Amino acid sequence: MALPLAYLIVRAFGASSEAWELLFRVRTAQILGRSALLVVTVTGASLAIATPLAWLTTRTDMPFRRTLSVLTALPLVVPSYVGAFLAISALGPKGLLQQMLSPIGVESLPEIYGLPGAAITLTLLSYPYTLLTVRAAFRNLDPSLDESARLLGHGSWSTFFRMTLPQLKPAMAAGSLLVALYTLSDFGAVSLMRYETFTWAIFQQYQSAFDRSIAAVLSLVLVLFAVLILMGDGFVASKG
Repeated sequence: MALPLAYLIVRAFGASSEAWELLFRVRTAQILGRSALLVVTVTGASLAIATPLAWLTTRTDMPFRRTLSVLTALPLVVPSYVGAFLAISALGPKGLLQQMLSPIGVESLPEIYGLPGAAITLTLLSYPYTLLTVRAAFRNLDPSLDESARLLGHGSWSTFFRMTLPQLKPAMAAGSLLVALYTLSDFGAVSLMRYETFTWAIFQQYQSAFDRSIAAVLSLVLVLFAVLILMGDGFVASKG
């Protein structure tokens, strides 16, 4: 870990002034914004999916809970480029869904390429990171606290937001951190979905430019972005 980072720093600071000027171009700011938007979207969507699933598989007596627990963790074994290919095959132009709907007059579906496709793919592949941490937190909670809150007149929603949610925040923050870093580092899904992020820009510079110092500079910015995410997660965890 230390050696690649040291090489990256040396290579980046040895770059020409033109390479550093690239950071202050509008195009770089746009790519940074697109990367941040994808991270926020996927992290939020993963929380929205994982928290109810964790509750269903730990706090209810629904049938096949153990089977569902295993099935909901399976996306972790699917590479992102495979997930993106499956999403395009199912939801893309002339995909499986469009073929199924064409007999009833549906000639086209909303565009899958870009942010929608990248966000859907990465959310479905990364939400288990949040699910596993939140599920473990649910199992460690004392059920008697919820019962006491209900005896005091609190409803189900009030009990969840006042008693349960504060105890889940550290686990939610930990899972969200993993999802955010996974999304930030992904290249397979964003490349197939044609969504330009920092990983895409780094690959393009490394592949096409004669001087790869520009790729090193962009990579260093990506590392700083990841550090900011870590700091933000630490701040949220301390507040929880």
